[in-house]
Amino acid sequence: MTDFSSEVMTELDHKISKLDRLKSVEHLITDDERDFSRDRKLTFPDMIRAILSMVGKPIREELFDYFDYSTDTATASAFVQARGKIEPKAFQYLFQMTNDAYPCDKTFKGYHLIAVDGSDLAISYDINDKDTYQPMGADIKGCNLYHINAAYDILCNRYTDMVLTGRAHEGEQAALITMAERCPENKCIFIADRNYPTWNVMEHIIHAGRHFLFRCKDINSSTSLLSKFNLPNGEFDLDVSTTLTTLETNKIKAAPSRYRFLSSSSVFDYVDKENPYYTVHYRAVRFRLDGSDDYESILTDLPRDKFSAETIKKLYQMHWGIETSFRNLKYSSDLSTQHAKKRRSIQQEIWARIILYNLSFIIIHHIWEKSSKG
Repeated sequence: MTDFSSEVMTELDHKISKLDRLKSVEHLITDDERDFSRDRKLTFPDMIRAILSMVGKPIREELFDYFDYSTDTATASAFVQARGKIEPKAFQYLFQMTNDAYPCDKTFKGYHLIAVDGSDLAISYDINDKDTYQPMGADIKGCNLYHINAAYDILCNRYTDMVLTGRAHEGEQAALITMAERCPENKCIFIADRNYPTWNVMEHIIHAGRHFLFRCKDINSSTSLLSKFNLPNGEFDLDVSTTLTTLETNKIKAAPSRYRFLSSSSVFDYVDKENPYYTVHYRAVRFRLDGSDDYESILTDLPRDKFSAETIKKLYQMHWGIETSFRNLKYSSDLSTQHAKKRRSIQQEIWARIILYNLSFIIIHHIWEKSSKG
């Protein structure tokens, strides 16, 4: 183990010790008074480390590895009982602690590039778990899925946030708003594909003081946010503006390029009965895909003097790095193999795998930087 990787593991131990001190104060365990209050083989720090160290083996073998095949190895039953005392948010706290210890320092023109996407994770079958159960058809057995909504720093190859939901209530747009509003970095650009852009999402990101770059449905789609702006059918880089309203008057209907009617099912948090109008201003960029006659359309609030149309195209293409990260997380990090059926325990393992993924890339980036310097 290199000096830096040893340093990272030592720092992890320090964070786990701090987590141990905070477990009752921050309600990281189910019973603040009793849980982990007596001497046991499996202490709170042991449980955190053991869950972090898991790979794809049965629990008994995982414990033998953790205790180095000691005759005093804890039983699988004791492990299951002990992990039931730990709240999943304990691992969320540790995730944030480790990210804070090694801040992402790579930026593009001073901005952090944050890709946002979601990925389904198959978990143990339970038809009664309505939050995660996904029906597949009348005569086909359904499945249970968690939906991982993740924010991923493209330049540092590191997850910066996650919102975990049941597949039946995936709420990708709401998850993006949550992650944007609690992002610790002010100068950051959230980059996402076309299932994310809504008027509500874009305005929340602007109000949070962050920036966005979203692929949206192309101008020829009747459901595109760009469909009523009378834009040219070619490449362009133009400013667009419209007024959103909950009123449906003849004046509104007569000017579809000036007004957008918000139906009762639309989610938009910046209009109400007292303030029925809200004007939005964005930048629309459309470019031809290399070697193709197809186009991509982008909505963004990035300034044209700092980010050219060609740069917008480059940034959007960079966001696909999050797809590679999901594949590595599920298979290289063994997230697809869980050691539990209980939902809280599965959530622990999801956070644990993301922590280890991040720590791995903290070390990898250190090696890359050291190699590049000769």
